[in-house]
Amino acid sequence: MKKITLIIVFFIVLHNSCFSQIFTGDGIAIHKDSSIIVSWAVSANVERGYINIADTSFLYTERGITDNKAFNGSVENVIGKANGKFLSLGDGGHVILQFEKPITNGLGPDFAVFENVIFTPPNQTELAFVELAFVEVSSDGINYERFPAVSNLQYEQQVETFDAVDWTLFENFAGVYPVFYGYPFDLDDIPGEVVDKLHITHVKIIDAIGNINPDYASYDSKGNIVNDPWPTPFATCGFDLDAVGVIHEIKSYTTTASENNTFVYPNPAKDFINIYSENLKTIKLYDLTGREMLNIPVAGNEYYLNVENMENGIYIIVLECSDNIYSKKIIIGE
Repeated sequence: MKKITLIIVFFIVLHNSCFSQIFTGDGIAIHKDSSIIVSWAVSANVERGYINIADTSFLYTERGITDNKAFNGSVENVIGKANGKFLSLGDGGHVILQFEKPITNGLGPDFAVFENVIFTPPNQTELAFVELAFVEVSSDGINYERFPAVSNLQYEQQVETFDAVDWTLFENFAGVYPVFYGYPFDLDDIPGEVVDKLHITHVKIIDAIGNINPDYASYDSKGNIVNDPWPTPFATCGFDLDAVGVIHEIKSYTTTASENNTFVYPNPAKDFINIYSENLKTIKLYDLTGREMLNIPVAGNEYYLNVENMENGIYIIVLECSDNIYSKKIIIGE
């Protein structure tokens, strides 16, 4: 037991320090302080996966918490700029992120996903402990399209719990770069048959399970089993998301009322919100976990929204009009 504890502590230390000290980028990775990042996710909604998908009754205890699903981190860890704090998804778990302005398809990569891979041993950059994830995007939060991800790693022999592999064998997977370095995703890499690549509102990140048993395996876009360290029977199991940074966003998706003749007031609001925008179609309200609280069809330019029964807190209001979409943070409460 003492040896296992020491190993876990050793890996936590690596997650928080060693990797970022020796990695200087490979020409593809994007650092959290890069000037090309213009914004970060503003809300997230997570569905945790099991600690051991092959034995869903398996329980892990840490810090007084016992669960059969991943429980490290919270949605607050993945909102805003990458800072080394992360949310663990567990086997096959996923998280959906939203943004103040939609992501759009520009020249080169359009957003980057930040995780916290570990080089092991830490004095080299060829082999790493990776926890991979698929990345999908949506224009409506319902229909998603996945980036084609390819694993070139063998899947005849299971990569075990703390094994390191050649991280360059993975294409279009999140989770191959160290803390503070993001993997870039280019919307040109998806067909765009399901989503509008010029208007991406949601990014979904799904843990690639890593188990090579076909009963539980995840498969890449070529039908190959994805093999990464498994099982990882800890609170931090599965993909560990730090943040999602936006590189290209819709400029006309304004949050300044005077720029598009849209008004949302008062803010903060206690009992009601007055809303004005030309050709209103739908009013949506989301909490900071990404959960949709209201979805109201509207016909006209004005709406009086009663919020007196809403819990106090910070929300994202989204106004969908005939030719524009407007998003704004609002506060409900005193």
